[in-house]
Amino acid sequence: MYKIRHDRAVVHSGPPAGTQPSEPGDGRSQGAAVELDGVVPRVDAMAGGEAGVPGVSLRIPPGQSVALVGQPRDAATALFDVISGLARPRAGQLLVDGLAVHKLGGAELNRYRAHRGLISPRFPLLPSLSVADNVLAGPPGRPGRPAAQLASRLLELTGAATLAGPAHRLSPEDQWRVMIARALMPSPRLVLAEDPAPGLDAQAADRILDVLVDVHAMLGFTLVLVAGRPASAVRCQRRVLLAHGAVTEDELTGGDDPWTRSRVDRIG
Repeated sequence: MYKIRHDRAVVHSGPPAGTQPSEPGDGRSQGAAVELDGVVPRVDAMAGGEAGVPGVSLRIPPGQSVALVGQPRDAATALFDVISGLARPRAGQLLVDGLAVHKLGGAELNRYRAHRGLISPRFPLLPSLSVADNVLAGPPGRPGRPAAQLASRLLELTGAATLAGPAHRLSPEDQWRVMIARALMPSPRLVLAEDPAPGLDAQAADRILDVLVDVHAMLGFTLVLVAGRPASAVRCQRRVLLAHGAVTEDELTGGDDPWTRSRVDRIG
């Protein structure tokens, strides 16, 4: 069963991420498979201006949570933009469930963007809209389920069910909760998120990561997180370090289990 703690973080007691995932409604879902082969983003931050960089080659199985750590951080953000369909790579291939995203354009690219979840302070809430209307302003959910019912359920899961008023009156932490709910409206199989830490204090950022990893475990989507600090990276099941236009480290972290949470407390 899943429940909301009084501190509004989601607590789960059920299968771990990637094992029998479920949606906030009926039916089961599985995360997307992501494959990158020699991907070089167009921005110079990834390649460092060097010729002949190898590019990023990476395989993410369905349902896994992966932290991208860039040196510099812009390296991870540039790759994030490619995977999310916000930017085309300068070279290489990106496949999501076998779909050649690097080749998409026009309506096909818009469909891809509409079916993946995106959580980023670069795409904030609409300040004059209410909490519910901000969630409903995102891509629609699956046919056959009333949008208002789904939005209400997602706000409950993210600890934002009691929030009211226009978005500009919300605290930064609560705005993140609503952004997560908005990103989950299309029942995405792939969710991409940026680290909340730069805009929040450490404790608030940890609470937002609590929500993110718990809904990931509940729903089973594939999660790609741009992690700006070690305490954020270890919340994912896997950490990938990017430097000099390639993957330089790739390790399993153990995921968000009690040992990891204690490790986060030690890292700060």
